[in-house]
Amino acid sequence: MKDIHAFFDHEEDYPDLDAAGAAGRLSRAIQCKTINCADHTRTDYAEFDKLHALIRESYPCVMAAGTCEVIGHHSLLITLPGSDAALRPCLFMSHQDVVPVVEGTEGDWTYPAFSGAIAEGYVWGRGALDIKNQVFGCLEAAEYLLSHGGAFRRTVYLSFGDDEETLNLGAQALAKTLQSRGVELEFVLDEGGGKIENAAAYGAPETYLSPVDLMEKGYADLELCVKSAGGHSSRPFGGTSLGRLSQAIARIVDHPFPVRLTPVMKGAFRAIAPYVTQEPLKTLVQDVEGNAGAIARYCYETRPLFPFVTTTIAPTVIRGSSEACNVMPQDMSAVVNFRIAEGETADEVLAHVRAAVADDTVSMRFLQSNDPSATARSDGYGYRMLTASMGRYFRDVVFVPSLTAGATDAHHYEILCDTCLRCSPFMAPPEDVARGVHGTDERISLRAYAQGIRVLIHLMDAAAVHP
Repeated sequence: MKDIHAFFDHEEDYPDLDAAGAAGRLSRAIQCKTINCADHTRTDYAEFDKLHALIRESYPCVMAAGTCEVIGHHSLLITLPGSDAALRPCLFMSHQDVVPVVEGTEGDWTYPAFSGAIAEGYVWGRGALDIKNQVFGCLEAAEYLLSHGGAFRRTVYLSFGDDEETLNLGAQALAKTLQSRGVELEFVLDEGGGKIENAAAYGAPETYLSPVDLMEKGYADLELCVKSAGGHSSRPFGGTSLGRLSQAIARIVDHPFPVRLTPVMKGAFRAIAPYVTQEPLKTLVQDVEGNAGAIARYCYETRPLFPFVTTTIAPTVIRGSSEACNVMPQDMSAVVNFRIAEGETADEVLAHVRAAVADDTVSMRFLQSNDPSATARSDGYGYRMLTASMGRYFRDVVFVPSLTAGATDAHHYEILCDTCLRCSPFMAPPEDVARGVHGTDERISLRAYAQGIRVLIHLMDAAAVHP
């Protein structure tokens, strides 16, 4: 993998951009420990209040030009009104909350997780990549344009949820607030992508790509429960609840879901087809539609592409056994996580699992579930504007329509918009993303943060100031 900075272009744009000041503001944001717990009684909302005060203090032009509202519990909606009511607004979004540091790993960080340290060419800390960089990057872009006399013709919304990592109630409240006001959006830009990677998995090892995620897979946590009387382990007549639960999990894992090349992934392979040099894909991508089955089977056997062609199955939790090795457990439960492929639903997942387990003594219920999102348009204004801005600042990169196996807040805005795009302009090497997002030593390079702000200035200017 080449140095991520080797792809950067036009870094001379906006020469008076206060990159050092922007990094300092991101550093202060990271120092706000905005961990939102699923049990809100455990959330320290004073940390969110500190973050809100930092935003109001740091972006005077944004505060003067627009309105800043607290929606729901601690979500923020900033409205920067445009002069042309005929232009549908655009919305730039992210989330304020971050995940906690795994207990016991605090000492593994090079710099403390909530220090916001600026050192070795990076800003360090929880939220540097996920995703206070995008919250504050959007604010930096709007402040830059307004402070330089930019007059918005298209209304711009800056929308920042407070619980994306847990319940998504903030995003729901924000979207419903806009819906109640009759807002229809031209496009939405949320987190996603944020990496440049070699396209070897696609059969194009001489090429580098960056995903523009058009949709996200569905999500389901399915709880399985088995009850029994328990007792002494010397008398396991009829088996144990743990045994039956284990059998159920094994049957689920042994019955994978269908493998298909979905419409989004067909688009991805069409986009990368001119660059594919290795077989079997070199031949297969000459007719993506006709060879969809063969391409899907190839993806299923390829680690980076596997999640994109099937509903995935991941047993994650098991509870209820005794700590004593000679005691049979009574009530046992487990959770299996599913990421649901485009074209399938949570109800279909449950039916599939019931048929696989084929045991009425195993009860099942969803702890939470949602179907896959709608697919954003890749043939319209929002996608065209985004990829034009991204293409200006990242050279020798193929932007590929794709999907995210994870979850974002963006799907809640589908009630307002047919173009909800998931693509962060704050680029990090794949290894930094893999290690730092929800892990240890989360960080973003100073150059990458400044470059992402340039992308957002360019996009916001082209879409809202000079549409």
